Amino acid sequence: MSQSPEDLLRSFELQATEHAERARELGERIEQISATVQSAGGEVRVTVDSTGGLSSLAFGSPARGIALDQLAELVIQSSRQAQARLAASIGELVSQVYGPGSETANFVSRTYAERFPTPEANEDGKSR
Repeated sequence: MSQSPEDLLRSFELQATEHAERARELGERIEQISATVQSAGGEVRVTVDSTGGLSSLAFGSPARGIALDQLAELVIQSSRQAQARLAASIGELVSQVYGPGSETANFVSRTYAERFPTPEANEDGKSR
């Protein structure tokens, strides 16, 4: 039995409303996500917000014993690690909202992963 045009329209409107609600929920939940990383020696602790921007920076007492250029590098490394952690968290969230393997989850996860890749390790094993 085929549906009437009115039934098809109602079905389409319902689907559109459901998609809009999911998108709103995802947006609200993404805005609340942040990621925090502390350097291995406790010199630096950084937090990035949902956009990957630095929202908090703290120095531990071990920071007093290192050169400023090394401290700056630790801030950059920790920020990149926090951004990569953020990308992973957002990927998990999108999969929860849209289902793992959905086109939307794959697109959003890939976009964040490309924007905030996991820092690669160089020869001495430290992140770059």
